[in-house]
Amino acid sequence: MIAFFMIFPALFMTHEMEELIFMPGFVTKLPASKATKKVQAYYSPLVFNLMVLEQLLLLLLILGISYYSKHFGFYVTVIIAYIYHIVGHLVQSLVLRRYVPGLIGGIITAVISLAFLFSFGLVDYRYYLYALVTLLIIFGNILLSFKMLNQLPLAVIH
Repeated sequence: MIAFFMIFPALFMTHEMEELIFMPGFVTKLPASKATKKVQAYYSPLVFNLMVLEQLLLLLLILGISYYSKHFGFYVTVIIAYIYHIVGHLVQSLVLRRYVPGLIGGIITAVISLAFLFSFGLVDYRYYLYALVTLLIIFGNILLSFKMLNQLPLAVIH
């Protein structure tokens, strides 16, 4: 089980690398709408990259705390929240009727993660409920990071 917990950041980054590679082209090709213009106005590859770095560092911090405390419950909810996040990518893809960056790698890594969790007997429904709260915390962190990074001077982020 510990070995899977240790390699999960690599699975997470597989998904993130797909997003980092394909997001710039995806954002520029979004169909014209009020929401699209807003996304395109605020999107910056550097800001996105910094957000991914911050998420990875937080994931590694949570892993480190979990490892040294020998309590992996919260870390398990982070992994499940990641799986929920990938379901979100799938829904986005179905709604937009097109590929969404991170979808392919996300599906592969989410299936691997879920298989490992089930193989370890981590099927208690409470993990999956608590993971919804963890997902909200992660979304809050992403929004806060996005807002803070977009407050930096334009010369720094663009």
